[in-house]
Amino acid sequence: MNKQPVLDAFQAVPTTGIAICDMNKFLGTVLEKITLTLGGGAFTRAMVTLIQLKANGKVIWESDGTKIDATSQYFRAVVDPTIIKIDFMDRLARTVNAFQAGGIDLSDASGITQLRLEVTIAGATTPTLAGFADVSPPSNDPVEAGIRFLIARRHRASITIGAAGQFALPIPHLDPAGGGGNYRRIWLYSANMTALKTVRDGVVEHELTKLQNESAQKDNGRLPQANLVVFDPVQDGQLSQRTWDTRPSSKVRSAQLYGTFSGAETFFAEVEELLPFAAY
Repeated sequence: MNKQPVLDAFQAVPTTGIAICDMNKFLGTVLEKITLTLGGGAFTRAMVTLIQLKANGKVIWESDGTKIDATSQYFRAVVDPTIIKIDFMDRLARTVNAFQAGGIDLSDASGITQLRLEVTIAGATTPTLAGFADVSPPSNDPVEAGIRFLIARRHRASITIGAAGQFALPIPHLDPAGGGGNYRRIWLYSANMTALKTVRDGVVEHELTKLQNESAQKDNGRLPQANLVVFDPVQDGQLSQRTWDTRPSSKVRSAQLYGTFSGAETFFAEVEELLPFAAY
């Protein structure tokens, strides 16, 4: 973070509907974090049902107020009931590159010419919405060349499990045949998941119960949350050779993530990937 300018005013902040903020004034910088402040009467994070950041009209980041809160607490961030923090960087990383990877480079070389934030609100009373951004100048440091244009893409999918048992999960962008993904984390907002397993090219790489998974994360300074299972291959704070890459360019031909469930449910999966904007 080099500067913390305020966001331009939202075009409108409806009690139910979409509030839009033009973020083009940040073009030319590296966007590291967005902090939103909720104000007015009866306006809580739970009433923020969707947040989308769009670059050139494409969704590059999405979640909602409740899920962002759980994410922040997993990283032991200070939580305020009137604040929503959208952080593209990894504040608990051990190396400079791991810390900085994910910040959105908005320089001319990025190819991004338009940026817009959309906040969907449901059931608020006289809400107000304001915020500021953490930005820094683009760097030409050769050490950062490999991570400069990697965006922390976050996409979501609703998944329905019909019964207790183990199932392969339709995680966004997972299939190498469709291009694959380069996962920093996968957030599974499930109340009934009891274990997870990852497989690449027929080789089981992670096979943990929820208890075992959370114990390992606690050892690395994370704070597991209720109704949230996190597949976090970079939990030790390092990035190099740690991301779970299912792209054909990484020589992967097949990949699956399995969840074991104690009962039926419908839940959201949100993936956090490190990819250049050109991959969208």
